[in-house]
Amino acid sequence: MNTNLPPILDFGSTSNPNNGTLFDTRDGQTYKVVKIGNQIWLAENFRYLPSIKEKGDLYENSWVYENNNDYLDLHYGRLYDWNTAMNIAPEGWRLPNNQDFIELIDFIKKDNNLNGSLIGSYLKSVNGWNKPTNIEPNSDKYGFNAKPAGYHSNYDYFNNAGNDAYFWSATEGGSDGANYWSLYYLNRDFYSDNNYILNYGFSVRLIKDS
Repeated sequence: MNTNLPPILDFGSTSNPNNGTLFDTRDGQTYKVVKIGNQIWLAENFRYLPSIKEKGDLYENSWVYENNNDYLDLHYGRLYDWNTAMNIAPEGWRLPNNQDFIELIDFIKKDNNLNGSLIGSYLKSVNGWNKPTNIEPNSDKYGFNAKPAGYHSNYDYFNNAGNDAYFWSATEGGSDGANYWSLYYLNRDFYSDNNYILNYGFSVRLIKDS
């Protein structure tokens, strides 16, 4: 394989955006892609392995939940610290910033005549959550397919898979930290918050450069 080739975006029909795929030539993995409003997002959590720390299953700055590859098979993706998340996108893609997430939210609000911010069920996958989202209205209406991959803490433990989804933002936050966006199984909000602990491991959803 020629790893110097750029990643291939085959977006398919614009009237059926779920046909889109991204082929990452660096490791041969293929991701579903979805167009929501004017944005193009990965419809899966990223799972690129950035670097091997040593032989075996220890990897620098990224983790598989509970070190169990079954979570990769469940499409939970990998968890990355913020600095790694900022530097792993293939050519033509990037880590979304707060304004990208706000544009996503504003489109869903306008498209559904919503006044509030209760749009979590529009983004959640219909399976994988401890509270079944397939019985909620509008579950994954736009194909964003948000999976509750939980997180890896700076104390080297994993938590909240099945309950919560956390996505890094490229926007820096208070106390020399960064922002993240989260979905929780107990409600339908899509939250933003600062996180000063940059070495936490969160999921990554990439957005295509405009």
